[in-house]
Amino acid sequence: MRRFFAFLKKVSFHPNPKTRFLITLVYCGIGIWANFFLLQVFCMPVMYARVMCIAFFITILIFPFVKTLWLKTVLYFLLGMGVPICVYCILFLGGGFNPLATITIYLFYILTIIFLGAGLLALIPFYLLRQIYFYYKNADFRGKQFFKAGMFLPIIILAVYLIIFRFFLSKAIDIQIKCATTDEFVDSLPKNYFTERILGLCWKYHTRIDLCDGWRPPLHDPFLVISLWVNPTPFFHNYNEPDLWPVYNSEAIKYYHRKFPERRLKESCPCSYSNDGKEYLSDPLDSTVSVRH
Repeated sequence: MRRFFAFLKKVSFHPNPKTRFLITLVYCGIGIWANFFLLQVFCMPVMYARVMCIAFFITILIFPFVKTLWLKTVLYFLLGMGVPICVYCILFLGGGFNPLATITIYLFYILTIIFLGAGLLALIPFYLLRQIYFYYKNADFRGKQFFKAGMFLPIIILAVYLIIFRFFLSKAIDIQIKCATTDEFVDSLPKNYFTERILGLCWKYHTRIDLCDGWRPPLHDPFLVISLWVNPTPFFHNYNEPDLWPVYNSEAIKYYHRKFPERRLKESCPCSYSNDGKEYLSDPLDSTVSVRH
């Protein structure tokens, strides 16, 4: 048993940078492949999240080999940015901010490691955090300052986002109270980023982990998901008509297209090509956009 734990410790941060590079590349590569074509835990990140993830992943791979001082400093900033990325992934894989649910789900992952091996993929963010920890530990004063800047900048931006999101919800609820119908309500909503996200919930934007549901909404916006954690009931209820957005349905798609006709409904996402996902790419989705004006 002692040898086994020594082996795990060595693999989690191998002393040879080249071997560590290969382990990280293979481990994360398998995780990315399994996510998009097998397990479908995360869907395609929206653009800002995609850029952050790619920049962080490249950084974690090349960091041990970079010797240039100014470039190393930039990489420390990107390493710091990786901390909230990994923490978000851990929370999302654990089902959100509920500690009991998170512990239960990760116990399930551990069991799947024992019996199937698939649960190893859930430990990727922990594996990356361990690397970040050692790189930070060996950093000089300048490197640590840039690391902290990279770690806190996304958190500050998220805090501003959450404040604006809450303000939008408050304003939208005030609008809804004054409207007699859902049509009038949707028409009265401001045509902005937050309205687009709310109208796209649960059919265009992925909001929660679900390992067994086949196809799911193709886009993943981490800030939106966190906003739903902080505001767990953002769906607007109209007493004259049923709710539109708690689940995937054609009414939500109609109103989305009505408000944002310039936005495409279908996104090119690997998970949309699964057996269930073929329905997402078929004509029925297009047939829902004929909305009464």
